[in-house]
Amino acid sequence: MNEFPQEIVDFDNKAKKIFFSLYENFAGAAKQLDRKKDDNVFQQQQSKYLNTLKIQLENLAQDLLNKNSSLKNVNLLNKKLRDEINAYLNEFRQKSRSL
Repeated sequence: MNEFPQEIVDFDNKAKKIFFSLYENFAGAAKQLDRKKDDNVFQQQQSKYLNTLKIQLENLAQDLLNKNSSLKNVNLLNKKLRDEINAYLNEFRQKSRSL
């Protein structure tokens, strides 16, 4: 059923590195904060890191799409990559809430 196993695996391998690198940086920054007093700062930091993650994942997806632009169903690959990006962003939100 999965039409682009190699492209998705390729995306995931690179996306995981980006995700964990940014998450560790965020977690380090968040540890410096008192969540009760500095929740607004925490929210701003989370927003900043989420945005960076989104941009980097979108750039990664765009590179993959450019490389595979000759595929007849490149739009489907685009949709799958968007779903992947949203999953990473949701995971980042959930993990950061538990800090």
